[in-house]
Amino acid sequence: MQLSQNSEPQYDLYLIDKMCRGNQEQIVNMVAVFVGEVSQSIEEINTAFADKDFSAIKKLTHKVKPTLTYFGVAKLEKELLEIDTMLLQDFDVNELGLKLSNLTNLTATIVEQMKNDFNLKNK
Repeated sequence: MQLSQNSEPQYDLYLIDKMCRGNQEQIVNMVAVFVGEVSQSIEEINTAFADKDFSAIKKLTHKVKPTLTYFGVAKLEKELLEIDTMLLQDFDVNELGLKLSNLTNLTATIVEQMKNDFNLKNK
């Protein structure tokens, strides 16, 4: 594994490393699955927002949250928690849109970093 130059990792694979008992091939496979699944989930969340399907957003954020813990992406967890909290209250749709935009951008940054660090460009 080679970390991206000039940037601190936006993730921590300590738990994944423990689960895989240091098996680098298995770690890379799990990262590749994570990259695909989190990217798809964020796309689905944005589609639900475009459709104003707020209950779907809530379900999707709950689906994604546990996985984020394993991959040590605390910033994404924090964003999802804030979105969940907003959805439990009266909220401004524009503010939710901004939060989702931040979530999307942060996810793209983390996914790109993982792709670079694990040479997953073609996956």
